[in-house]
Amino acid sequence: MTIRRGEPWGAPGPLAADAPVAAGDGELADLVAAGLAAGRPVTEIGLLGGDLHAALGAPGHTEADLRSGAGMRLPIDLGEVVVDRGDGLISRHVFVAHATAGRGRRRWSSRTVVAMNGTHLAGADLGPRAHPNDGLLDISDGRVPASQVRAAGRRERTGSHVPHPGILERRTAAYEVLDERELPIRVDGRLIGAATHFELRCLPDALVIVV
Repeated sequence: MTIRRGEPWGAPGPLAADAPVAAGDGELADLVAAGLAAGRPVTEIGLLGGDLHAALGAPGHTEADLRSGAGMRLPIDLGEVVVDRGDGLISRHVFVAHATAGRGRRRWSSRTVVAMNGTHLAGADLGPRAHPNDGLLDISDGRVPASQVRAAGRRERTGSHVPHPGILERRTAAYEVLDERELPIRVDGRLIGAATHFELRCLPDALVIVV
């Protein structure tokens, strides 16, 4: 069950002896995707770094610490990008911390779509209200005037780039994106292609991580 306001989240406990360990968001997402593709979903993974790890306070545990019970066991949601490639072709891409889409060299200089499961992307607080186990993605979609792009970039570090009249905000389990031109899409910082039509979905309570 996803977390509710005021409820405790997670508990101390060891990582299972046979559970894998990921160094960061992309590696964790790859482990999940490989398990799904093989028909053996991974239910528990240790996490040692990355943006989601940083959003959780960047605990300095080693794999041995996690195995011994020094870490926290946290149920988390995952995100999914479902890309409609036309002619009935659909591709799915799991993400752990964030998915972004946009053509501009700078975020918000042209249409930018951000889906946050955690709070941070590198040093930017792009999901100031996000929680990785609330059953929702924090979506920002829009652009700002050229004269405000640099300021928006500075304000991202504290999450104060929103609210902004040019950026639509939604906290939702699913969000559809349509555009006349292809938007390059990145999941956990990695380019997966470009599309004019895709959907962002939250997969609630999909995994337990140990940090």
